[in-house]
Amino acid sequence: MLDEGAQIFTPLAAAAGLTNQYTKEAVVLPPTLYSVPAANYSFTLAALPGDREYVGSLEVAGGRQLGFYVMDAGNFSLWRAGRPASLVVANPNAVSYNFTLPPSLSGTYYFVFDNQENSQLEVVFGLSSAQSITVLNPLIAYIGYEVLLVGVILTILGLRGGGSKAEQKPAAQKTKAVWRCRFCGATNPVDEPTFCAKCGRAKH
Repeated sequence: MLDEGAQIFTPLAAAAGLTNQYTKEAVVLPPTLYSVPAANYSFTLAALPGDREYVGSLEVAGGRQLGFYVMDAGNFSLWRAGRPASLVVANPNAVSYNFTLPPSLSGTYYFVFDNQENSQLEVVFGLSSAQSITVLNPLIAYIGYEVLLVGVILTILGLRGGGSKAEQKPAAQKTKAVWRCRFCGATNPVDEPTFCAKCGRAKH
């Protein structure tokens, strides 16, 4: 119930500046030493949820070079069979290399180390994820989502209602100053200060 309340209220709270954002980092593949046979390849793989960014790095021992490629399962099968494949990352001459994978990737991906030399290569490879998390202000969790949600709705309705009533309210009429004739009792506007409009007698 609280999770549902957070999901409903979070967009409203974000618009009102009542949320905090932070980046959650997690190790997907810890830095590991891989031995790549001569004139051959090695690989590792990972299942990547599609809601975060990935940052990877590799370092080839001795400053030597190897081919580094990232691809999904279907393209890995094509690549291994020597057929044209679509690669997410392709660096045929990697030595010390850092790369980033976008959040749009989702599924199992292969990280391939291709050694074209006649001797074995050693490479250290690691992969981490970075996910942007939006959380509600602790005050909101303390008071309760439902209470604040109702308050926000009533505030919005009140502002809209107040605006329409203000527009419909007629302008106040000004009171005109008058004087009363001491002879006939008729009222006369102040812009007729000398004679009564009814009986014609002087004001004084």
